Amino acid sequence: MFFKRGIAAVLAAVTVFGLAGCGGSNDAATAEGTENTTKPTGFVEKKVEPVNFESGVELTDDCYHFIYALGNAPATIDAAKFFKMRLEQESKGTLSCDIYTDNVLGSERELLEGCQFGNYDIILATNATVASFDNDIFCLDIPWLFDNKEQVYEVLDGPLGDRLAKGLESKGFKLLQWQENSFRTLSTNKKIEKMSDLEGIKIRIMENELQLQQWKNYGANPTPMAFTELFTALQQKTVDAQDNGAELTWQTKFYEVQSHYTYTKHIYSPYLILMSKEKFDGLTPEQQEIVLKVSDEAVDYERKRVSEYEAIALENIKNHPNMEYGELSPEAIEEFKAACANLKDMAYEKVKDPSVVDLLYSEVEKAKVKFPAEG
Repeated sequence: MFFKRGIAAVLAAVTVFGLAGCGGSNDAATAEGTENTTKPTGFVEKKVEPVNFESGVELTDDCYHFIYALGNAPATIDAAKFFKMRLEQESKGTLSCDIYTDNVLGSERELLEGCQFGNYDIILATNATVASFDNDIFCLDIPWLFDNKEQVYEVLDGPLGDRLAKGLESKGFKLLQWQENSFRTLSTNKKIEKMSDLEGIKIRIMENELQLQQWKNYGANPTPMAFTELFTALQQKTVDAQDNGAELTWQTKFYEVQSHYTYTKHIYSPYLILMSKEKFDGLTPEQQEIVLKVSDEAVDYERKRVSEYEAIALENIKNHPNMEYGELSPEAIEEFKAACANLKDMAYEKVKDPSVVDLLYSEVEKAKVKFPAEG
């Protein structure tokens, strides 16, 4: 049985950040009766209703508290609180977790290193960062693979996900679940309708070689940068663009420093919920079973919750007076796909075992048959 421990110098916090709306007045029409095509300035932000997570369980004196560290995406924070609630309920108060949000314990790389060495029990990281610890994860950085989320879940929850999970164990990680990080989309300060519109644009990307090459292929000027530095970089024009999911784009208030949003869905980037393999192996079989069960429940909850946040975020972006919303035409999408044809070969070179790329493509094809593209 593990004994309760405290964490000095860091305060456990679970914070879902509030988002401020903009006030103003509505303009019904321009002079001479001409219809006004601009957005009304009386924008009122829509929000996802908060959820109260209380386990109703009294913790035991020897309750073991996991350290659970993650960033600031609202749905993942909600999922962490859901995990904590169910963990306490299933363990009858013998297991709980202290949740540290907004990367207060370090960047994703620092969290991964801490998890490897057993300093943190559970952490959340994006696949692009995890790939530098286990190169087989690089296969997930091939863009334009998926048409919808159902295809993604079918692949990640199937043989490919199991194989990648096994590889992570040799690096000191126990994969608990693939969480939703949604499709990446694009915000810029100019309209993007075709690939040539990206020529010379300075875009912030994650530190990942496949993503770097992807944007070079489009003619852009990609710049690896920590997410925590991104808002200021956009504000100061150090970079001109960024790509993240709709939820994170809205929640981080990029509409204050970006004028155009393009719903590209150019790549799907999952979150990985990883546990220290050393810490997981140190649990009793009963405790391991509880952690795995609760993790399964949490990912189901998180994926649904992301869809709620994403729908509201897209509606806010479409209606916000500072943002112009757009989508790529089918012809433009084919142009972007063709520009990335060499990334499959690059993935073969980056992974430890090239057969993992073959498995990815075969699983994607099966998923597309089962869950065909809309329309």
